[in-house]
Amino acid sequence: MPRNPEVNFYLKPVDAEGKSLIFLNFKYNKNRLFFSFGERIRPADWNGNKQRAKKKATTTTDGEYSLNDLLDNLKRVCEDAYIKEKKNGIPTVEKLRKYLNDFLQKNLQPDEGQGKLFELIERFITGEIKNKGKDKSQNTLDNYNAVKQHLLSYQNKYKTTLTFESITLDFFYSYVAFLKTLKNQKKEPISINTIAKDIRLLKVFMGEAVDLKYTTNLEFKHDKFTITETETDAVYLSDKEITELYNYDLSNNKKLEQVRDLFVFGCLVGLRFSDYSSIERENIVNIDGDLFLKVITEKTKELVIIPCNPLVLEIFRKYEDNHNSLPKSLSNQKFNDYIKQVCERTGLTETGRLATNPKLPLYQAVSSHTARRSFATNLYLDGYPTIEIMKITGHKTEKAFMKYIRVTKLDAARRLNAYMKKRWEEKRIRANETLLRVAS
Repeated sequence: MPRNPEVNFYLKPVDAEGKSLIFLNFKYNKNRLFFSFGERIRPADWNGNKQRAKKKATTTTDGEYSLNDLLDNLKRVCEDAYIKEKKNGIPTVEKLRKYLNDFLQKNLQPDEGQGKLFELIERFITGEIKNKGKDKSQNTLDNYNAVKQHLLSYQNKYKTTLTFESITLDFFYSYVAFLKTLKNQKKEPISINTIAKDIRLLKVFMGEAVDLKYTTNLEFKHDKFTITETETDAVYLSDKEITELYNYDLSNNKKLEQVRDLFVFGCLVGLRFSDYSSIERENIVNIDGDLFLKVITEKTKELVIIPCNPLVLEIFRKYEDNHNSLPKSLSNQKFNDYIKQVCERTGLTETGRLATNPKLPLYQAVSSHTARRSFATNLYLDGYPTIEIMKITGHKTEKAFMKYIRVTKLDAARRLNAYMKKRWEEKRIRANETLLRVAS
């Protein structure tokens, strides 16, 4: 007999309607619990090996719940009750039966226990539930809402009611398969990283539910309950390319010229688009005669202080008549459309910069976020201390930072070449100094 016996579900003989009553069977320590809960199913619709309905969309008799969810919950309640009561001695059949009856009375009454999962998610979306007292960015709140909509779509498709107890490993497999059928705004399948983020946030919701004692369901912590993100392929522009981009004459198209100038500004300050596109005059401060940007970032709510290099000062002078000394901003989507046009005009048509799509021209791979990646990558290649760059980019670990920057094998080789030249030049100088001392 195993240490913790398992629950099984079997069918009784068919009745006059051709259906069989489902009953729970739990053998433990020479005891046997038979528990009938009034649900019936046609044998042809039953998977005897899995002891579940063949179709996930099969509901309980009243049509209110997923039948398989009910079976999962009854199994969990019975086994958890056995483990709990065993601490005080072998539990009686009547004791375990009471747990099951109490569960049914509590969870299967009309409106009882329904909507609690979505109520909790809504508290995340409204910003009520914070992270150590810090407000979440609007982007994060939007991501919460996206998960909610996905869960509602899943619930509607499979005619089920999702609760905290529904979030099992079996649900995970089904939900991931469902997410892979969804399309993004471009009518393309959503990416594996989007799915991974969806699952990660669902686990955040469930973790909060456990902390609030809304559930004891811990299946979301299973090692298999996760999706591994793939490393995204993205580009950066070198300092030389950024300079050439800025110097290209776009005076015949003021719209593209302003987008270009704002993009170059982003390449030089390392902020996210949401931050560098919304700089105000009060963010530009004079410290000991030099200009700096002082910004509370939208996503992390952290203060960053960034020096304004000569090209940034030149952009400020160019737009000094504007309220913030910068070009007028656009929506992120329009900005991305225009910056691709700018880069194509200025000759950024090289192919092979994306390993995942080597035929894609460089200008097609550029977006508003390329500016921030360019800032971090160029400073890193120049040998600027990683920890100092991270203070501006906001990365918490060097591992995360190294995944973020875009250093090609050629970049790495060039950086090593420069280091070796410097190192051996220093050795040569020291050797010559030693010879001179010996000679003297």
